[in-house]
Parts: sequence; structure tokens; C-alpha cells
Amino acid sequence: MVADSTRALLLGRDGRRTKRWAVAGVALLPVSFGYFGVVTAVDRPALHPLLWWEGYALLLVGLITVQAQRNGGLAVSWLLGFAAAVGVVLNYGGVGVTASAPGPLELAGLALVGGLVSAAVFGTLGFGIGALVRAVGP
Repeated sequence: MVADSTRALLLGRDGRRTKRWAVAGVALLPVSFGYFGVVTAVDRPALHPLLWWEGYALLLVGLITVQAQRNGGLAVSWLLGFAAAVGVVLNYGGVGVTASAPGPLELAGLALVGGLVSAAVFGTLGFGIGALVRAVGP
């Protein structure tokens, strides 16, 4: 019983949904990589309210909340948060703003750290909101 509840907490209640969300998490990495490229190519002030950092964070937490509400799965929530940040950092999102751009190895390290921080913050926040909605809802 404890093993089943722990597994459901980490991976979600439905194995098929977990696999679909995991595929979505993997697909999110190239999407997030392209996101920052598009935002930097377009006039930033015009996009700021909808698509800049705050909007990106809200969209990410919203996506993670939907996943957590529908299936649960803290590890899947962390995967979504990780993939979204790694793609952005690998496209120099927020990197090299005040100093010279890092080399490839340093960029990979920054992407790993940024992904882990994003997973911890956005993944856990979205999971908590989604679990709360699921517990309170019908």
C-alpha cells in the first residue's frame, strides 16, 4: 500500500498518462529552446506582458498544474520544469547579459543548474496547486 501510494505520488495515477506527459516533457526542451530565440528576435517591449519571463513562468506553472491535477506525478512535474528551463538556458536565455557569453561546457553546467532550480521551484509549485485543485474539486 505504501509503495503504491509513493509510486502514485511520484509517477502519477495512470501509467499511460504518465508516459504521455513524459513525452510532452521531452518535447518541451526543444520548444523552450525555440521560445527564447523567437522572443529575442521580436521586439521585447511589445511581447513583455504575454511572453517574456513572467509570462513564460506563468505558462509553465499552468502546464504543470494541469498535469498534476489530471494525473499527479511529482517527478513528471519536475521533468516539465527541468526541460523548460534547460531549453531556454541552452539558447542563452538570461545568460551572458552582464558579462561575456560562456563557453559550451559552462553553458551546459548553467543549463543543468537552471533546470534543477526550475524543477524544484516551478515543478513543486505547479504540482502543489494541481494536487490542491484535484483534492478540492469534484
